[in-house]
This record gives sequence, structure tokens and C-alpha cells, in this order.
Amino acid sequence: MNRAVPRLVAVATLSMAMAACTSSSAEPPAPTASAGLNTGADCPGLAERGRRIVFGQALGTELGGLVLGTGSTGVVLAHMAGGDVCQWLPYGRELADRGYRVLAFDFAGSGSSPGSGVSRAEQVQAAAATLRAEGAGRTVLMGGSMGATSVLAATPTLDPAPAAVIALSPPTAYGDADASAAAPKITVPVFYGAGELEANFPDEARQLYNATPKTTQRQLVLAPSNQHGLFLVDPGTGEAGIRDQVKAFLDRHAPTA
Repeated sequence: MNRAVPRLVAVATLSMAMAACTSSSAEPPAPTASAGLNTGADCPGLAERGRRIVFGQALGTELGGLVLGTGSTGVVLAHMAGGDVCQWLPYGRELADRGYRVLAFDFAGSGSSPGSGVSRAEQVQAAAATLRAEGAGRTVLMGGSMGATSVLAATPTLDPAPAAVIALSPPTAYGDADASAAAPKITVPVFYGAGELEANFPDEARQLYNATPKTTQRQLVLAPSNQHGLFLVDPGTGEAGIRDQVKAFLDRHAPTA
């Protein structure tokens, strides 16, 4: 990993309004131990520290996930297109070592999770509810690329609201997830990040940042990198500067204690 601290373009605006919840839902059933969903099968060395669970049954689907850590602050990790939980596990293990309770999951139709008609935003919301059922008192939504768009789309109607949201290389829309429609409704702290050398994604991150209310605690960080999505913070490929910025954002808005 390149530890040279890169030049960063960062913008932050302090919040002047409290987050508002816009919907409510019944308490989800407790997650069950995995029965047949071999989540993380393609990366057994990374997955061995995780506990396999299945959730989403209340939505009429089954989503495979891996829980790492036991902290009271939970972090949902939403993967990129063409990937699965294995993409996030190096960073997920790092978060768990720092004291977070982490849930990395396979979107429906990816990895261990069978396909379904449930929207990606609803799947992210189910993951957040599962972390609360597991014992997390507050949650952070974090995603890369497709996963970033999905966590943004999930944020405005998630109840209880997340403590913070981190979107790395987010397209303004991906499939059924529309981040451009969600951004103006986001009232919780949100971090937008991208590599300056990525095609299109820095502009889309900037568009979403600009669409987010100025009264929301929002931050935009562009690093001089061609890494995409979650690989911007991966322990092996990430850029030191943006990794440090994400850590500082978590410490400020969703500390482990």
C-alpha cells in the first residue's frame, strides 16, 4: 500500500439541523446462523474470522452475511458490482480490530445470496436492522460503487437513521438505486470519496455532494488515485490520505465508544 500521503481535495460543511426519520418498520426477526449459504466461500482465509448469518427473511429473501467484531457501533459494508463479501473483508477485519461490529453481506444475486426482487436499498436497510438486532446501538452505512449508491438510496428512509454514511466512488444511480434522488434528503453526516483519476466517478461524487443539503455535515474527498470504490480504503491498495480521512470521519461521527 502506498503510504505517501496524497494531495486531497476536501470540502466539509457543518450541520445546522438534526436528522429526521421518515419511515418506520416492524422489528426484524433475529438473524439466523447460516444454513446452506456458504458466505465468503471464495476467500476462506479472510472469512474464517467471521460468523456466517442469514437475514432478510422478512422481505421474502435470504441474504448471506459475515459478522466480525462485537462493538456497540455497527458498520454495514455493501460491495461493488461483480463482487461479494470478499471484497470488503480486509477492511472489515481492520474495522473489527478497531472495535466496530461489522456486517459485510452479499446482495441478492451475488455471492451466496440467491436472486430476489427486493431493492438494494431495502437490502441495506435489512443489514442495518440486523446489526441492531445483533447488539449495535448505532450503525454506519458504507459502500463502494454500486454499494455506495445503494447505501445513499437507503439512508433517507432508514429508521432509526444511521449515525453516518460513507460512499466511495458512487454512481448517481445504479439499477434500482437512485442516489441523486436520495442526496437532497440526507440529513445525517455523509462522506463522499473518489479517486481523481477515475473516469466519471469524481464528477458524480461531486454532483451528489452538491445535491446534499448545506445544513448536513457533508464531506467530499478526492484523492490523486485511479483506485475505485472500496479499493480506495483497502489495506493493500488504498491511499493513505483517504484512508486517514475516512478514519477521522468515523472517529468524529461514529466512534467505537
